[in-house]
Amino acid sequence: MRDTLLAALSASASADAVSWLRGQISELSENFEKHPFYYAFSGVSRRFDKAATIQSENETIVGWDEFRTARVALLLVLAEKDKDTFLESFSAVLNTADIREQIALFSALRWMRHQEDLVESAVDGLRSNIVDIYDSIALDNPFPQEHFTDEAWNQMVLKAIFISRPLHRIHGIEARRNQALAEAISDLAHERWAAGRLITPEAWRSCIGFIDERIAGDIAKMAESENPDDRAAAALVVAEEESGKLESRKTTLADELSKIEIGDLSWKSLGQEMEDKIIRKSLT
Repeated sequence: MRDTLLAALSASASADAVSWLRGQISELSENFEKHPFYYAFSGVSRRFDKAATIQSENETIVGWDEFRTARVALLLVLAEKDKDTFLESFSAVLNTADIREQIALFSALRWMRHQEDLVESAVDGLRSNIVDIYDSIALDNPFPQEHFTDEAWNQMVLKAIFISRPLHRIHGIEARRNQALAEAISDLAHERWAAGRLITPEAWRSCIGFIDERIAGDIAKMAESENPDDRAAAALVVAEEESGKLESRKTTLADELSKIEIGDLSWKSLGQEMEDKIIRKSLT
């Protein structure tokens, strides 16, 4: 992975900055010391462009800026060290990290060793009010799916709904479905409807397989909605639900179900559409 990161930086950053980073990686790999590592991690901000987005064919780093990319490359050196050195250094950097440094640390979780010892830090990070920090943990990152308890997972997904983050970019959004989350989503939907507000249609994806009488009523409400996104989500639930509790909705959603059958509608396409709407709204 380090070669991928360095190649992406070489196509974007200055030659001097990349040369400096390669030198730091080489020196730390051969003779690791904590303080030089801390200085290098912090020193990225003096050599790379925080506004420059790297270009890469590797989907896991698409959209990263130079700061995050360079720091994760350094963290891959730290990941090679013994457990005590690794955990002490990772914790020390995290405790003093600014926003961009935290983003790099959490983005690197998927490639770190001793991941079971980093779960608490990730859960704490999700409490941040900084959306970019939340995104570095929750979006496009397999770490929560692999290590979070159901309670921590559910809190992460519910917060994503609260702060309008794209659920389709959460790894394991289907595999980690559970009864408690389905019930919490239904409760949240009823609260929002009572206040005249909407809930993201993507939320219902986590209810499939846990359709009780109340949630079946929620899906019926979505199916009758004038909002095409709500109807699309209802149809996607109906198409996947195997309990038979939503059979009566198939007639109402015939058009949407046809789109699903021919591949014109999926959770991914709906999620991307919702994400695009959030981006457009933020620009107005």
